[in-house]
Amino acid sequence: MDDLDQQALTAAVIKEHGLDLAQVWMEFVALGGDASEQLIRDYCAGEATLSPKERDALAQAVNEHCATEGLPLRAPLSDSDLVLLQPEQRDPDCKGPYSSK
Repeated sequence: MDDLDQQALTAAVIKEHGLDLAQVWMEFVALGGDASEQLIRDYCAGEATLSPKERDALAQAVNEHCATEGLPLRAPLSDSDLVLLQPEQRDPDCKGPYSSK
């Protein structure tokens, strides 16, 4: 997956679920992440970059938090494929994180 796509999708999951970045950062550090909390905030705002290892640690922290809370959306890992659904494959009633509905 492209690093910018991973960044945008991870930030969208955090925003959609209203995750507390301080809590996500603590989980990120527990998983071996090395970036500061401010760098994670900047990354989620699209103002900084992270290495693939750091991006994946952040995605894992987000996903573990989502799993614990029973939240459906997940952040992609750097080796994930980006799959775009064709219009006929989309659920018209589904309000996703990028929906204007």
